[in-house]
Amino acid sequence: MLLRLLKFIGAAVISVVVAQTAWAQPESWQKIAPAAEAFTIMMPTPAVEASRLIPLNDKNFIHERVYYSLKAGKRYMVTSFIRTTPDRVPDLSSFNNFVAGIERSFEGREPPAKFSFDHDLPSSSGQAKQYHLALGENAGVVRLVETSRAFYALIVIGADENNSDAQTFFSSFVPGEPNAGSEESNVIVDSPANADELERVRSATPPEPWPRTAGPIMGGVLNGKATRLEVPKYPKEARKAHESGLVKVQILIDEQGFVIWAKAIEGPESFYSVAVDAARRSLFTPTRLMGQPIKVNGVIIYNFVAQ
Repeated sequence: MLLRLLKFIGAAVISVVVAQTAWAQPESWQKIAPAAEAFTIMMPTPAVEASRLIPLNDKNFIHERVYYSLKAGKRYMVTSFIRTTPDRVPDLSSFNNFVAGIERSFEGREPPAKFSFDHDLPSSSGQAKQYHLALGENAGVVRLVETSRAFYALIVIGADENNSDAQTFFSSFVPGEPNAGSEESNVIVDSPANADELERVRSATPPEPWPRTAGPIMGGVLNGKATRLEVPKYPKEARKAHESGLVKVQILIDEQGFVIWAKAIEGPESFYSVAVDAARRSLFTPTRLMGQPIKVNGVIIYNFVAQ
């Protein structure tokens, strides 16, 4: 009887220890697959997309989307730079020019940055190099990777290259074909609806390598730039009252031409809901600035005629 009791207690203790161990294990890393980006990578949390200006030379700031993940005192980041021709953006016309531009981007910043070459990396897609980065007292690692279409900067701040999480992040990077918009991206997009999350990422430590924020370009009235401008339905309530008027809907168009945010800002409120719904379903030609995809902010104007 005593032997059975001891076996039962032992099994219970083992069960508790196993349960506590499983509870203490970190959450699974997630596959990040931003829409239309030609890569996937693993991050410890959903990625937060942010628009940043990156100074590759003394004259030009490149407008880029960066993807951040913050976990356990580390900042993980990846961004892509579309390859261009020398007459458009020389810094993005070759891998050597790109590397030189990244080196210049850390000059004269606060806190002071130290960017030093470590070693070349094997890569099946092109050239690749690893660097040590220090932002003030925060150490980090940078990998610059070349593919036939783009250059990539992969950065971990708050760890060195021997850190197991940094190794997981770097080794999971897979360039390839552009991700379909229907895939599960695990990305929190850069839009007014996610302003709190964007501010959290911006102000958190370790600091960002390129902290200068960049907004979308202003497109003005966008009705004529739509490839598909949805027509809103005239509401039944408004028809009964014979209402009419112009409704302005402010929209944010992403890099693929989709409307990712819409808000009615002017006009009869009875038309707001249908106007916003139509705006969200409209499509636009993607916009590029210096060869890089960029968001556009503007308005759609709907004219509701009394029926």
